[in-house]
Amino acid sequence: MARRVTLVAGRGALVSHVTDAIRRRGDTLQIIDLVGDRHLPADEVTRASLNDAGTLLKSIKAFGPSHLVLAGGVHISDSERRALAEAFGVAGRLAGGLGDIGLAGMIFVYCKAQGYKLVGVHEVAPDLLAPEGLIAGPPLTVELESVARSALKAARAIGAIDLGQSVVVSVNRPVAAEDAGGTDALLERVAALVASGLVGGERGPLVLAKARKPKQPSFVDLPAIGRETVIGAADAGIAAIVVEAKASLLLDRPAIEREARARGISVVGLRHG
Repeated sequence: MARRVTLVAGRGALVSHVTDAIRRRGDTLQIIDLVGDRHLPADEVTRASLNDAGTLLKSIKAFGPSHLVLAGGVHISDSERRALAEAFGVAGRLAGGLGDIGLAGMIFVYCKAQGYKLVGVHEVAPDLLAPEGLIAGPPLTVELESVARSALKAARAIGAIDLGQSVVVSVNRPVAAEDAGGTDALLERVAALVASGLVGGERGPLVLAKARKPKQPSFVDLPAIGRETVIGAADAGIAAIVVEAKASLLLDRPAIEREARARGISVVGLRHG
């Protein structure tokens, strides 16, 4: 049975993957485009700003979706967070904070009140979920596997305080964590640390880990990697990327495999715990 689906679309390749999956199913699709300046195939496309959250919510309500999906990267400023909380009304006032987990709670309460069913990206495009085991590149050495498991635990610890989803670990200590700047900014900082001689090299291998925040609902912002992540990590001197299996997304796995093979960087999926 066809559905009426609203896709709130941020940046990145994930948006096209999700759009294609929804269109293949035959659903009627509205896209709320938070980026603009691109062609997105849908029955209705509305370009909107998080600073004008009231108009954004009115556009969704006018479409009358049965389901709502969030996909793509979004850097949300403090002013935009306040605007969203105000636009959500009671849901915004009930939120415990304006961090990512607080925003997710607002969205959940608001959508439940409106009768929209929140759908996670992994439900729309399950083929994007990272499997457990070797994904790309050379197999992990015993040393790297130990560091990778420690790194995944560190990533979840960072997520527990709602800071970010990614961390870089050197042997047995975290050396840099993702913040509001995102994964690209994290990798740039790590590259600078390596260039200065503070981490990496003879001090031991570096591992990038990405994991879902422990309190994060699955309908929003699952950690994702793509070709650019592999390139950025390799350029920063990272030996392996570990993602949380069944809770992370692989964007264009063939491209990930090609880059990992060419650059000699391992990509693996591990379960936490």
